[in-house]
This record gives sequence, structure tokens and C-alpha cells, in this order.
Amino acid sequence: EYLITKEGVYTLSGEITDKTVHIKAQDTDKSQLVLDGLTMSNNHAPAIYVESADKVFITLNENTENEISVSENAQDETLDGAIFSRADLTINGSGTLNVKTDYKHGIVSKDDLVIVDSTVNVTSKNVALDGKDCVKILNAALNLEAGSDGIRSDNAEDASRGYVYIESGDINITSANDGIQAETAIKIQNGDFNIVSGNGSNGRLTDSTESYKGVKAVSDVLIHNGNFTIDSLDDAIHSNNTICIEGGKFNIQSSDDGIHADADLAISSGEIVISKSYEGLESSRIFISGGNIDVTASDDGLNAAGGNDASAENNPFGQEGQPPKNDFGKPQGGFGKDFFDHGVGEIYISGGYLLVNASGDGIDSNGSFTLSGGVVLVSGPTNNGNGAFDYGKSAKVTGGILMAAGSSGMAQGFSEAENQGAMLVNVGNQSAKTSIAVCDEDGNCIVTFIPIKSYQTLVVTAPEIKQNESYKILTGANAENTDSNGFAHNTKITGGQTVLEITMTELIYGNGGFGGGMPRPNGNGRPNGNPPTPPDGTPPDGAPSGGRR
Repeated sequence: EYLITKEGVYTLSGEITDKTVHIKAQDTDKSQLVLDGLTMSNNHAPAIYVESADKVFITLNENTENEISVSENAQDETLDGAIFSRADLTINGSGTLNVKTDYKHGIVSKDDLVIVDSTVNVTSKNVALDGKDCVKILNAALNLEAGSDGIRSDNAEDASRGYVYIESGDINITSANDGIQAETAIKIQNGDFNIVSGNGSNGRLTDSTESYKGVKAVSDVLIHNGNFTIDSLDDAIHSNNTICIEGGKFNIQSSDDGIHADADLAISSGEIVISKSYEGLESSRIFISGGNIDVTASDDGLNAAGGNDASAENNPFGQEGQPPKNDFGKPQGGFGKDFFDHGVGEIYISGGYLLVNASGDGIDSNGSFTLSGGVVLVSGPTNNGNGAFDYGKSAKVTGGILMAAGSSGMAQGFSEAENQGAMLVNVGNQSAKTSIAVCDEDGNCIVTFIPIKSYQTLVVTAPEIKQNESYKILTGANAENTDSNGFAHNTKITGGQTVLEITMTELIYGNGGFGGGMPRPNGNGRPNGNPPTPPDGTPPDGAPSGGRR
């Protein structure tokens, strides 16, 4: 081995075989290794081993390519990285470092691991980059292929450590397990991220004890800008506590949840497209105050269910006659959600633009839902075991726009309204991509939307819907100035068929669990006011059956 016992600057170049650069300096010493066109391999131990020092810098000289490889025959299992450091380790410089190891991890620091301005490519049997106390990345280009996690910080003993901080960079990760994993927090300020975890959303779960998430933190995930493409077998972005997204662009595919937080999920800005998920956004409490969000889910689009990621397993599925579970123990098809509805869960939407395409409930809060601003458009389920809009306790509107179209079996409307009215109406059987519009008695179109699936009911609220005013519900009309979803607010329409005319005798039209009104099959007749519900709770003719009370 090459033993270094004093601080200083040491240049490594040329070819080194079956030797270790071993730094054993004083705890106050700072050492720098300058790699200048180095090719280094070792079959028995780490290529670079820092046993003791204050800090060690590995500097990659400009325009140099440096190669380090370690085989699976390493003799000391405690020194489990091709580059292994017990002191703070920083990799800097504008050169390139290529690390390949068939023995455990790529680059390991038992203290801080910092990468600045460098290009680092790692192919590892296990973790690619492992900094026990923290991993910090600034303006680095990383290409990581990992047999377990791509980037990991795993100090569970100190609540102030075990975090990942990325300020900027170009980061590509293909990992058999988690893409980025932190025992405490993950904070991302900026950067370009391409992450494929667990062979992506088309992969199969091989070990239920393992984790296959894109970005995962035990405490918090904080994202402020950045470009993210994540294709994950498990949740794309996950926190056991809180997720806060303040900007950025996201393209997410997941065979489980798109974004999941056990406690709170807050989105204030950004462009988020979840094109494949089991549940799109899931948390005990969901706060959306801004952003442009597009969610496609095979179960619920938004789910505020309380508890942790395994909450759906409380369902007694697996019994004869019950739907099968997916790879993560969650019921396929989205039926029977009320088995674990304990009233825990809150959704607050105060701004932004939210589009939901869900095969289960479009928006599902096991507790309460509050709308005070923004635009919410839902193409809900076609099966009667779910609803486009669903809540366990209450749903209140004080502002904003919501149009949720779906099946009739479990339809719910708002339970409270201030400042504006809210309707739940039965519009008959409408085919997919049939526009639906709400117009005032003067013919002005308040809101219009084109659901992409067939529907029978509509939940709608907008600031222009007022008490004691009359409105028409039209399908198949052509509207001016619509966006790509057929949505427009305060516009003009032509054509279409009037399926319902109503008068808002109260701010709520249609009981909380039943639709109001009966569609006019031939354009004759005009039901006014809320249709009465018989004493036995049976919905009136023409109104959706079922619903939660």
C-alpha cells in the first residue's frame, strides 16, 4: 500500500494495480489527493482508504479521466467501498471519476460526503454514493448504477445528521432499490434528475421487505425547483413525515403512489405530471396553494386517509369475493374504501390548477375537504363503487372552481358553502369526451369542461353560482377559449343539449350524498329547488343511489 501519514497535497497518475492509497493522518490534518489521469484497481481492498484525518479532498484535474475499480474479493468486509473514508470526504475538480465495484458500495464516507463541480460515474453492487452523516452535492454530474440505493445517508443516531442536500447538478440514477434515500431529510434546491428505481413502474416486486422508491426520507422532503423524471416501482417521492414542493417540473410514473407523505403534503408551485400511479397524491393532510398538477391514478387521485403508507392494508381484502391486492398490499380496483374510513384526513385547496383522472375516487378525504381557491377538474370513476368527489365528514367551499364528473353510485356533493353555491346533479348517461357546461339564465357560460371518461353525475362550484338564481346544465356544447382539457371560465358556448334546469333555493343543491334534479330526456319539464329525500333515506327518482352519510 501507499501510506500517507501527514497532511499535504499528493498527485496520483498512471496505473496502479493491487495497491491501496491509505491515509492515516492526525485528526486535525487535511489531505488532498489530486487525480491526474489515474487508472487504479484492487482485488483485495479499497483503492483509496481514509482511516483517519480531519478532511480529505479528492481533486479531479481538468480534462482528465480517472478510473477506479475494486473486485468482489475484498478481504475486509468493514471497508466496504471502492473509495472508503472514515473522515469527511470531498470530491471536487472539473475532471471525471469512474468507479466500478463488484464488492458492495462505490464511494463511502462515514462522515460527510461532498461532491462539487465534478463528473462522477459509479457502477456498484450495492450503494453508489453513501455518506453516513450527509451527502451534499453542488453542480455535479452524476451517473449512478446501483445494485441497491443510488444515494444514501443513513445516520439514524443523530437527528441532525443522516440527510441529503442537493443544490444543483445533473443526476441520473438507476437503482435496484431507492434512488435517493435519507434517514432524516432530503432538501433539493435545483438540478436535473432522472431516476429509475426498482426497474421502474413496469417492474415487479420481488421482496416485500425492500424499498423501491424514487426519492425517500424518513423525516422531510423539501424541494425548491428542479427538473425531475422519476419512474419507480414504489412511491416516486416519499416521506414518513412531511413533503413540501415549491416549484420545479415533475414527470412521474409509479406502480404505487406518485407522491406520498405520512403526515403533511404541501404544494405551493410547480408543474407536476403524474402519468401513472396507484394513488396520485396521498397524505394525512394535503395542502395545495398553487402549481399546475395533472394526476392519473388507477385508484384515488388525491387521498387523505391518515396513517402511513400501509393504511390500505387495513382493508380485509384477500377474502373470497374481494378484489386482489397490488404488489404493495393495496386493493386493485379501488373498491371497499370505507372499511378503513375513520374520519382521519384533510384536504385544503386554495390555489393552483388540478386535473385528476382516477379509476377510484377522484378526490377522497376520509375526514374533511375545503376549497377556497384554484381550479379543480376531475374525470372520476366509471364504476359505482367509487365517486369523483368523496369525503368522510364534511366538504366546504368558500371560493374557487371545482367540476367533478363521474359515476352515480357513490356520488357526493359539498356539505357546506359560503360566498358561492355548489351543485350535485345527475345528468344522465354521458359518453366520454362529452363536454358539460353550467350557464346562467341569460345564457352566459360560467364553467365548462370535457371529462375524458363516461359520467352520470357532476359536482360543480364556482363564484358565479348564487342563491336564488337559475342555471342550465348543458352537454355537448362548443365553448370558446378553452384549454387542452376543454375548461373555460366565463366564456361563450354554442350548440349543446340542456339536460337540466335548476334554481338554487339554497347555496347547496343536491343532498350531500345524492344528486339533485332529474335530467330532462326530451327537454320538457323543469324541476326547481332540491328534490326531497323520502323519510327512509331512499334517493328520489333520477338521483344517484348510494353515497356516504
